Amino acid sequence: MGGKLQFPYMVDPNTGASMYESDDIIRYLVDKYGDGNVPLSLSLGFLTTLTAGLGMLSRISKGTTYTPAKFPPKPLKLWAYGGSPFCKLVREVLVELELPHLLVCCARGSPKRNILYQKTGTFQAPFLEDPNTGIEMFESAEIIEYLRATYALQ
Repeated sequence: MGGKLQFPYMVDPNTGASMYESDDIIRYLVDKYGDGNVPLSLSLGFLTTLTAGLGMLSRISKGTTYTPAKFPPKPLKLWAYGGSPFCKLVREVLVELELPHLLVCCARGSPKRNILYQKTGTFQAPFLEDPNTGIEMFESAEIIEYLRATYALQ
């Protein structure tokens, strides 16, 4: 789409803006949808990249390779938040299988947590909804097993 083999690449369908470079994307999102103040932990340039990379060393190849998969007619929905290692495990598999999905971010303080609570009677993330099969489930290990069994081409 952008003409380069470079990631990340963001397209904002609300404004038509598109861009590369993590720092530019963060600045754009904070200016457009936030309060205009980039959090210190995301404004340190190379140091931010270095510390994020160090945190991923133990899972260095996860989410970076493609596993052939069936393409679902409808996108899956994953309720998750970035700080959860269990949510990260599920996202890695969704990425490896290249399954289209809607990520519903429900971080602490988000009103979306209450929506999930009202829907399920509890708050637990990750929570997967698959409109293609009618499956709704918690527990990262079970979600991963389901995704591989349902969509991975063996």
